Amino acid sequence: MNAQADGWRFEWRDSWDDVWSEPFLAQWRQLLSEDRWATVYQDPRVVRAWAETHGAAVGATPMFGWATDGAGRQVLVTWCIVTQRGRVASRRSLIHAGDPFFGYHNPLVGSDASAIDWGGFWSAARKTAGAAADQAIFRLVHPRYAAGRLATAGSERSPVLSLAGFHSLDDALAPCSAKHRGDVGRQSRHLSARGALAFQSVRGEGAGQATRDFRDRFVPAYAQHWRHRREGCMLDRPGVLAFLDRVVSEGVAGGWAHYATLSVDGEPIAWHIGLNFRDAIYWWVPAHEARWQEFSPGKILLARAIAHAIGDSVSDLHFLTGAQQYKLQWRPDVVELSAVQWHASSPRGAAFAWYDAGHRLTSRA
Repeated sequence: MNAQADGWRFEWRDSWDDVWSEPFLAQWRQLLSEDRWATVYQDPRVVRAWAETHGAAVGATPMFGWATDGAGRQVLVTWCIVTQRGRVASRRSLIHAGDPFFGYHNPLVGSDASAIDWGGFWSAARKTAGAAADQAIFRLVHPRYAAGRLATAGSERSPVLSLAGFHSLDDALAPCSAKHRGDVGRQSRHLSARGALAFQSVRGEGAGQATRDFRDRFVPAYAQHWRHRREGCMLDRPGVLAFLDRVVSEGVAGGWAHYATLSVDGEPIAWHIGLNFRDAIYWWVPAHEARWQEFSPGKILLARAIAHAIGDSVSDLHFLTGAQQYKLQWRPDVVELSAVQWHASSPRGAAFAWYDAGHRLTSRA
């Protein structure tokens, strides 16, 4: 499906067969290699792992857009349509593929992002998408792409820790507060007093062992921690366990994911499923054994992961969304992400816009 608006030409792909066709994948990979700001969430392997597990379970259908402006600059958006069922009616929402598990919702750009008229781009995307969805919600867009009346600043805070210039964990701890440095040292000593403390990060070879450990140890520990909390356990949502299993099995083997464990005398007590892209890593899904809670295993796991990343010459550690205290203690830079959203210019879109505006007014009263 092709359409034009505001100086942009869009070629929409609305079937998974088209998305996974080799010609389209070749264009996608080429753009990925050209975009200096690209993230792991734009890697076709990561997107496909989600699409064929959690995405399939929630009935996500693709609406991938290949856009070209008048100067020949190209942009790729990896969007999907999902049906959200509310108390009053169901609505079709245009979201970024991988939402809510992908930490950034940025477009992929084949040139300098600053050269793009992003206000015009979002306006054209809304017009050419038409009534395919009732609304669009992209919650985690970097400010470099957010412009125009459809963009709203301050949707989420995203901490990123630069490891450039660090040669050891002590270097990374030096800018931190004395309390944080003391906590890391003290809890490390307490754990070491219980047995030999070891950290391992598996990437590439060892994927089979990582997958078995994930299924046998990580999943029960994660479920035990979250299943009785108000937020609930995300592993109980349709397709999520299959998605994480695929990230560990395929991602670790393929090098775009890693699986880390912290153990005491050979017994794993904390884990992390992380993502890798270029010279950066992404802090993604951690877990720990509840009975070791008093020793702050998550804190020590992160400290050892940072030390390991420095040894691997990693440039940046992305903490993704949520400016929790355990992340801010490492003194990362914090980016204020933006949201881009709209209602379709259709009768259904107008009805939902009216309903949502009234709901917001009622909530503020």
